[in-house]
Amino acid sequence: MIAGGGTGGHLFPALAVAEAFKDRERHNEILLVGSRRGLEASIVAREGYLLETIAVAGVKGKSVWEKFRSLMAAPKSLLQSWSLLRSCKPDIVLGVGGYASGPVVLTAWALGYHTAIHEQNSFPGLSNRILGRFVDRIFVSFADSARHFSRGKTFLTGNPVRGMIRSPGIRQERKPAAKFTIFIFGGSQGAHHLNQAMKEALIYLREWKERLHIIHQTGQKDYQEVQEAYQREAFAAEVYPFIHAMDRAYALADLVLCRAGATTLFELMTTGLPAILVPYPHAANDHQTLNAKTMVDAGAAVLVTNGDLTGVHLSRILKELIADPPRMKKMGERAAALAQPDAAQKIVTLCYEMVGNG
Repeated sequence: MIAGGGTGGHLFPALAVAEAFKDRERHNEILLVGSRRGLEASIVAREGYLLETIAVAGVKGKSVWEKFRSLMAAPKSLLQSWSLLRSCKPDIVLGVGGYASGPVVLTAWALGYHTAIHEQNSFPGLSNRILGRFVDRIFVSFADSARHFSRGKTFLTGNPVRGMIRSPGIRQERKPAAKFTIFIFGGSQGAHHLNQAMKEALIYLREWKERLHIIHQTGQKDYQEVQEAYQREAFAAEVYPFIHAMDRAYALADLVLCRAGATTLFELMTTGLPAILVPYPHAANDHQTLNAKTMVDAGAAVLVTNGDLTGVHLSRILKELIADPPRMKKMGERAAALAQPDAAQKIVTLCYEMVGNG
């Protein structure tokens, strides 16, 4: 049982681990548990896995009324978790972060099941810091986050990346293109500030338009507005509210403009892509800036704060990078050197050890 989700940052590592369990033994059964409002509701079945949902929601950043409703739903989420665990009887329960992770993992621990969590970010979230006191094993993506957990049961695994992105040769098999391709996305729900900055940057990139091809995941809210901006400025652009075929987007990209969620960073490392990273400024404990430090310190990415990201500034950085192919090549090589493509397999092996079947 893999519990969590809500956003791609939690869901996609869960799917990568599910794939690895299936690769290990085809008869393995995986049940994902999430919420009805999370990204998992539209993605999990598409990927061929079973999904159960529980009534759970977050409280951070919500109104007083929404927080009250979430807290009132907590007993129900625990009862639903108990019911799922008793009917499923899993060999192991893995929490990957997100709203559903807490009640499911906590209930599983109380019932005596083998439990583990995976922490994606450099600075762990409150839920995982609490769950870390109870679970049998803790898997972390960044070495920095290990200091927040008990040393004896914490393992550095990296962040699992889906097979479609981890596929050998995804970049090498890319067909040469006449145009420089920029891939822009702000996570599974889009990022309004990135969308606005790129719209503004188009004015300053007009003389470069014949050299550029842009792939842009906007999120649903900004989709129409961003698409119209590219059409108005006559840029060659593929604009989508959401991109399922991320492997294609990464394969075509020369440079990525994105937030600094852990899952995004490990996908960039796996594909060996240079990036302009704009950490989400309201992330808990500023964990996206801490995440980004790994790639920036290695010379694999350029960091731009959310406040500094304007159309003028973005266009200037893009021009500098596009005009310097040796630098771009070196950034990509340094990103690839940080990759941990076997993260999901490491987690599966450690899970097998937990149940005495290593």
